[in-house]
Amino acid sequence: MAAARRRGAGPRRGRGRGPWIAVAGTRPNYVKLAPLVRAAAARGRELQWIDTGQHTARALSAGMTEDLCLPEPCVRLRAPRTRRIERLAQALRREFEARGPSLVVVVGDVDSTLAGALAAWRLDLPLAHVEAGLRSYERGMPEERNRVVVDSISDRLYLSEPQAQANLDREGFARARMRKSGNVMADALWALWPRIEAAAERWAAKWTWGGYVVATLHRQANVDDPRRLSAYARSLTRIASHIPVVFPVHPRTRKRLAALGLLQDLRRARVRVGPPRPYLDFLGLVRASMAVITDSGGLQVEAALLGLPCVVARRKTEHELVLTHGRTLVAGTDPRRLYRAFARVFDLPAPAGRRPRAWDGHAAERIVDDWCRGFQRPQRLPAPDNKLLRAADVSPDAI
Repeated sequence: MAAARRRGAGPRRGRGRGPWIAVAGTRPNYVKLAPLVRAAAARGRELQWIDTGQHTARALSAGMTEDLCLPEPCVRLRAPRTRRIERLAQALRREFEARGPSLVVVVGDVDSTLAGALAAWRLDLPLAHVEAGLRSYERGMPEERNRVVVDSISDRLYLSEPQAQANLDREGFARARMRKSGNVMADALWALWPRIEAAAERWAAKWTWGGYVVATLHRQANVDDPRRLSAYARSLTRIASHIPVVFPVHPRTRKRLAALGLLQDLRRARVRVGPPRPYLDFLGLVRASMAVITDSGGLQVEAALLGLPCVVARRKTEHELVLTHGRTLVAGTDPRRLYRAFARVFDLPAPAGRRPRAWDGHAAERIVDDWCRGFQRPQRLPAPDNKLLRAADVSPDAI
């Protein structure tokens, strides 16, 4: 019976009697999840969620449910340190078997996203990927690998911006699986706007509105290479010689900087090094700043929504809308180019025209409406690419 269910006999209705269950485990996941939970509640439905605990550092997860008005998860898992995706997928599969969801929802591109998608695929459960179709075409990035695999096994693909459809078209995805929903991160930001403004006023009272730059770095490619991280530290030091740089340091980055003896060098150079800030407090910090320097995908979007100049310390961004509707400049992967990019970003014109539909604050409503209608599932989607699974330290035989 299980084998027949896995093969699939034809289209099946995505709507069922079981609960809707989402998977989240990192700070960006929680942000994207919150609007979906609210939109489901507005339709008289409950979107339960499982917290994988992927962000083990309390600084990255503390206060998130309170800031985002998220209900408590139906279960909390402990993310393992080794073979994380594979073991999380196995734990999630057990939870899904016990709870019998009629729909599994995964958001974004982190390891928890991939684990949840693999668990749902293994049990042949309807699977929705929110923020599908994004591509940076940096195949060495774990997030890029995760996006490709999750999209390949998802029944419904909710696109956060127009370029996502072009990406999926290029890869041969059927249009019937796609929905142009918009970006739920914009939903989250607009819902919190009064509280963000209040937090910004507190930061402006402490310093000066527009009197500093916010920097974040956490991508493996940027912080795990000692030479590259040292060069980024020198670039931040150079920028700080002109304007103070506030640098809430990701735990991974702090560990690498400390090992290189760079933390004190940064502090001596007017770089205000500190721990990660709670989500609302951090958005207030960003809102009151002059500009942003980051390698974070989510912060690029938030900076564009806030109308701030943003320098991206990456070769390419997967969020094409920030280039056309934000003041965003991609600096590339050479840290020596960061200072020049920072000087140039202020010359970019402010975007003209209306805010794109993707950022109108109603993406989650469109997504939940689609769930309520139900959807025809394709026949059983092919197994995920074994090469990509092995790159993620997942044994294909274990899924």
